[in-house]
Amino acid sequence: MSARSGIKPSELYTAARIADALVYAVGIAGVVAGALLFQEGYPGFTLVAWALTFGVGAGLRLIAWSAKGVAQLLERTEALVEELGGLQRRLASAERSSPPPQVDPDRDPYRRWGGHH
Repeated sequence: MSARSGIKPSELYTAARIADALVYAVGIAGVVAGALLFQEGYPGFTLVAWALTFGVGAGLRLIAWSAKGVAQLLERTEALVEELGGLQRRLASAERSSPPPQVDPDRDPYRRWGGHH
């Protein structure tokens, strides 16, 4: 990874794994809280607890998917940058090794190379 980028793909994958783990933790907490509220005779609060934990879990799942996607984009971008750098180096070495083409000004009908004016 280049020194310019602050976030590494491995860090994003780690964040995605943590978010995935939190999804399950939030789900279990929601089920337990809902069950306890239901046993105490609060069906309204039970539905609210389940809805909130479902929303939080869904949000965490989206964050995990987004983090994985950004990590994959960073990896692919880095690979493309390295490939373009290699192509640029090969092109520069090929230009240095071959002499510049000789242009006959009389054969250039548009006088692009400084022919007779």
